[in-house]
Amino acid sequence: KQVASELITMHDGASTIPEVATFFFDDEGIPAHDTIIIKNGILQTGICDLQSAAHLNTAPTGNGRRESTQRKAYTRMTNTIFEAGSSTVEEMIASVKDGVMLCEASSGMEDPKNWGIQLMVNYAREIKDGKFTGRIFSPIVMTGYVPDLLKSISMISNDMEACGTGYCGKGYKEWVKVSDGGPYIKAKIRLG
Repeated sequence: KQVASELITMHDGASTIPEVATFFFDDEGIPAHDTIIIKNGILQTGICDLQSAAHLNTAPTGNGRRESTQRKAYTRMTNTIFEAGSSTVEEMIASVKDGVMLCEASSGMEDPKNWGIQLMVNYAREIKDGKFTGRIFSPIVMTGYVPDLLKSISMISNDMEACGTGYCGKGYKEWVKVSDGGPYIKAKIRLG
């Protein structure tokens, strides 16, 4: 199923990149994987622990993680990234007629049942006619429907980075370290 721009390939896995959520086996003993979730905009598979894999009649992906040995393992992200594209950041900025460049994402959450997303961003730099205006907006909240956001992506930078400063929680409890990252993307989003 087409869920994103054909420019998008997205991975998750403890063996995807060397970051804080890298390990040899998950907390259920399943070997680490590099799971391709989206390839060229097409949904390939999800991530799962042993219980969800049995329920879905599929193989576990090495994503059974728990906060401690006293907690239950849940399906969790590990190192989640988008692959780099072919555009330079300068080309991307020059292509924007009226928009902003979001800088320093700080926290986020998703609604897996309804495909919603919210992301806090420390600041945004205004762009008019392909140039920064000098105006800064802070803080910024990005929100939207994930398929609309992913399908709106029209450019992806050729450089990328990942950062292991985040956590995945179940509600407001049971936190595990995760990494995320990728290239700059040009997309249409709602800001607040």
